[in-house]
Amino acid sequence: MNPGFLGLIAALCWGVGDFAVRFTSRAIGPMQTLMVMAGVSALALTPLALAGDIGLLWVPETLALTIIAALTTTGGGVLLFKSLAQGPLGMVVPVTSSYPVPLVLIVMAMGELTLTFALALAIAATIGGVWVVARAGRHVQYHDDHARGSVGRSMLLAGSAAVVFAIAILLTHAAVSRAGEAEVLWLSRIIGFVTLGLVLIPKRKFPALSLRMAALLTVMGVIDIIGFLALFTAQGAGDTAIASVASAAYGVVTVGLGRLVLKEPVKPLQWFGFAMVVSGAATLTLLSG
Repeated sequence: MNPGFLGLIAALCWGVGDFAVRFTSRAIGPMQTLMVMAGVSALALTPLALAGDIGLLWVPETLALTIIAALTTTGGGVLLFKSLAQGPLGMVVPVTSSYPVPLVLIVMAMGELTLTFALALAIAATIGGVWVVARAGRHVQYHDDHARGSVGRSMLLAGSAAVVFAIAILLTHAAVSRAGEAEVLWLSRIIGFVTLGLVLIPKRKFPALSLRMAALLTVMGVIDIIGFLALFTAQGAGDTAIASVASAAYGVVTVGLGRLVLKEPVKPLQWFGFAMVVSGAATLTLLSG
């Protein structure tokens, strides 16, 4: 299958999923939402994981990497879901979409990537795009459907999520290089589910799920995994970079749905800044892939 098309499938899945997170996180909480999604994803991945060589997961170094990656991913997910629940999508999504910047900076600090003029331009475009979005949106009047609490705080949560996810991606990649993608994701989701359960059980924060909410969370967990599997299919064909660039457009789906469904105000200058973020992030992914 065309790697660009696979990347667009990932973008559509993650974009729709992030939009749905706005509603589920407000209804039952970000941690509860993430826990249910992790459980659904683990169940969906079980046949694929068992069909592979899960024995590789129990090698001490691989197991340690997978555990750390899972905990980091879970932490990043909580930050992301909180930002999506609290902030206007047109402000927080461009910030989370800039995760390739800290990713590239970390890889450069590790000495595995050299700064080039093209990389510097892509970094500048991404950071500049976030600045444009923040500046253009600071005077926009948002009502409760669009933002709850401080917009600045929600953007700080989104920025923290971007940095944590960058670290999680590197850790997951290191684990995947030692075991299969499905196997690592499967164990990571199980660890995330158990960790969130251990945090929530003492707090007794388990609101009853309606049939409609349970169905929505199930769909969200499945489409999240479909997005990852689309990228892994491209990886198997050696075309990860092209698919990753296409998947960088996931934020456009989320912000677009926010504009169409929630009627969230998005200024033309914010769209321009967002286009800078997507272009810069896609370029960084391609150059560092």
